[in-house]
Amino acid sequence: MKKFTTLQIDDRMVNKYLFYKNLEINRKYSSSKKLIQKIDHYQWWFQKQKKRKSFVILKNKKPIFISTSDHFKFKNYNLVYSGLISCLPETNLFDILKAIKIQNDYLNTQKEKYCFISIDKKNKVLMYHWKYFGYSPLQNRNIFYKYVKKFLNIGNNYNIYYRKI
Repeated sequence: MKKFTTLQIDDRMVNKYLFYKNLEINRKYSSSKKLIQKIDHYQWWFQKQKKRKSFVILKNKKPIFISTSDHFKFKNYNLVYSGLISCLPETNLFDILKAIKIQNDYLNTQKEKYCFISIDKKNKVLMYHWKYFGYSPLQNRNIFYKYVKKFLNIGNNYNIYYRKI
């Protein structure tokens, strides 16, 4: 049986994190398709990564995904923007769904917050699974829509989903 565990991200993982972010599978569905340069990554890591809660999801002690969650405020609301970064050049549906479940177990501990995800419209696999994890489409008339879209720099080629935790 496959065993899934998690490991907190720390500064020793700065280069591995960059390697994973630059994998083609991650750039394919990212808002920025270009390779991230080391200097840009280091600058981001030491200035902004500390605001992000991240952990590695391991399968049989091997990294398969990094779960990320950026915490921020809008008016009197606490918001979380959640994402996954693949640690492998190819993934399978079972591992993706298991990683989302593990990620949501963490997010469920973050009470009284609204969680947002964005999915590239070309990502056919994830476009059909958001509803199974309790997310709803973020409509443009929603109070959060303009702020989340602008603050997170989410393009029109992405759908945004949310859920109250």
